[in-house]
Amino acid sequence: MSKQERSAIVFCDFDGTITACETFVGVLKHFAPELSNELIPKILSKEITIRQGVRQILESMPSSVYPNELLKFVQDKPIRSGLSTLIDYLDSQNIPFVVVSGGLRCLVEAVLRREKLLERCAKIYAIDVDKSGEKLKVISEWESGSELVAKVNVIKHECQNQEQIIVIGDSITDLNAAKCADLVFARDGLCKYLTDENIAFLEWNDFEEIKNQLEARDHQ
Repeated sequence: MSKQERSAIVFCDFDGTITACETFVGVLKHFAPELSNELIPKILSKEITIRQGVRQILESMPSSVYPNELLKFVQDKPIRSGLSTLIDYLDSQNIPFVVVSGGLRCLVEAVLRREKLLERCAKIYAIDVDKSGEKLKVISEWESGSELVAKVNVIKHECQNQEQIIVIGDSITDLNAAKCADLVFARDGLCKYLTDENIAFLEWNDFEEIKNQLEARDHQ
């Protein structure tokens, strides 16, 4: 599919959005509990950046946990209902579904592979790590500003022909992306951040609702 043929692109967060719980945050809290308890509240209150906090937590973790122990932790984490149905609809409209996660690529891919959805995503942007040393070392091609994966930069990279930008998210990690979107589907903490900044959004519970909303807009 050429970029000229695309009327829109969906950019979807992973942790707490595709997954029904904060999978990556759960990993951080499980494998680095003390530092997570100290730094995650500071990230959420914007006292420190996502880039600073997540890097510090990840790089405190021993390389020995990667990837098997991390994958074991997420193997039973459920995803929100309706994602396959939403992707079916997007495929019918030639709209790519791009996953943009501030979490670890191995976890994103493992969950999507388990649900037989990995190959149905147009692209996945996430954090990689180097495990050659005693501690993990963060590797992120899209690190910039306050983020380890700068979602706005990813969006600008993908959207080169004035496609409509649709963002789906749930937390502060999706705030910058939401600011440059044409249409935002928000839940949980992201709703508060967007309300505080007077940014319009549609609240959602499952992916079936998003599909229905997009279908309704097509028929307006």
